[in-house]
Amino acid sequence: MADSTNFILVVEDDPILKNLLGHTFAGKYQTLYASNGAEALALFNQYTPAIVLLDLMLPDMDGFTILQQIRARPDASKDVPVIIVSNLGQQSDKDKAMALGANDYIVKAEVEIEEIVNRMQKFMPVAGAAPVAPPAASPMPAAAPAPTPALMPVPEAVAPAAAPEIGDGEGTEEKPFVI
Repeated sequence: MADSTNFILVVEDDPILKNLLGHTFAGKYQTLYASNGAEALALFNQYTPAIVLLDLMLPDMDGFTILQQIRARPDASKDVPVIIVSNLGQQSDKDKAMALGANDYIVKAEVEIEEIVNRMQKFMPVAGAAPVAPPAASPMPAAAPAPTPALMPVPEAVAPAAAPEIGDGEGTEEKPFVI
């Protein structure tokens, strides 16, 4: 596994949302994109992301399976924060994701892109800090709010050998957008 860097792994097969996230993150965060589960797990194994934005409906395996595989890892990367970003809005899907160790669950159709970024901020680690554990593994009592670290700007893009898409945000108009 390569050295950890403070980047975001976005697992999303929708090119419009990937482009929108790329535009939003451009110049601020290193971002790697996976369009399916195999790519996501390969990138996760090659790099240790600071956070994962994970869609549930993917072409080769669902996000629940990816989340299970991340949480089953024997090393510290099992505690990388995972935020589900999906159009599945049923309470049973939310409950299942949280039971499997998701840190948060966002229904795409119900939020603007800025809300996704705001929710990410709760889980982005501060440089040198350990990742935020999933809720089920957290030693903090439910009533004690976790500190909110600031998102860290990252100067360069990470380019993995397998040539996944790397977002630069080019070609996207800047206007409010509800997913």
